[in-house]
Amino acid sequence: MPVTRRNFLKGALALAGSGMGGALSVPALMTLLPPPVVRCNPDEAYDSLLYKRREPGAWYEPMAGKAARKEDFKLNQAAMVTWAPKELEQELGTCEVVLTLIKLPAEDAMAEWGIANDGGNTMMMAYHTYKCPHLCCKPVFMEEGVSSLSGGSYETMFLCPCHLSRFDPLSIVEDTDELGRQVMVAELIEGPAPYGLPIVPIIERDGELIGQTDKLEWLKYCGQG
Repeated sequence: MPVTRRNFLKGALALAGSGMGGALSVPALMTLLPPPVVRCNPDEAYDSLLYKRREPGAWYEPMAGKAARKEDFKLNQAAMVTWAPKELEQELGTCEVVLTLIKLPAEDAMAEWGIANDGGNTMMMAYHTYKCPHLCCKPVFMEEGVSSLSGGSYETMFLCPCHLSRFDPLSIVEDTDELGRQVMVAELIEGPAPYGLPIVPIIERDGELIGQTDKLEWLKYCGQG
C-alpha cells in the first residue's frame, strides 16, 4: 500500500490506540508525514524575498509584493516576506514559505549567513518563522516584552504565541534538530521547543535580498520535507 498522508494518519491513530503512541513525540510524528502533493507553477517561482501582501498597517504595506532591500529597514525593524524558489516543492512539499527579515546589530556569528550594512555595524538576517520547531505555530518578532515563563523582561526576541518558546535572533548558534541534523538557528532561550529557530541564509543581488536554497534541510520539520 502506498504511503499517503491519510494512510499515515490512520496508522498513527491505531498506534496511539494500542498504547504505543507515547513512543514518538508529536514533532517526531510530524517529521514522518510525507509532504503534501502540490503542483507549483515554475513560472511563478522566485528566490527574492518579497514583502508579504495583505499586511494592513505594517510599515512595509506600501511595498507589498516588491523585493526587500537592506536600505528599506531601520535598526531592529522586521518585515514578513514571502519566498518561493522552485526547489521548495521537491524539498519541502510546498510552493511558498513566509520568513521574517530583520535589520539587527551585527554579531560575528551572523557574518556567514546575512548581509552586512551600515559599514558592517548592522546585519540583515532571515528567520524561518513559518513554523516553530515545537508544535508548528508561527513565532512573532517582539521588540520588547515580559516572559510569562520566567517573569523577566526581554528585547528583540521571537516569541511563539502558543507555548511561549522564546528565541534570540542576535545569537546564531549551531543546534541539533530531532533527526540529529546540525542546524544554524536563533538560540532557544526558554520554552518547550526542542531546539532553536532555523535561519535562512541570504545574499544580495542587484540590490535585492535573495534567499539561498542550499540549506533547505534546516527547514524540514513540522511535516515539511
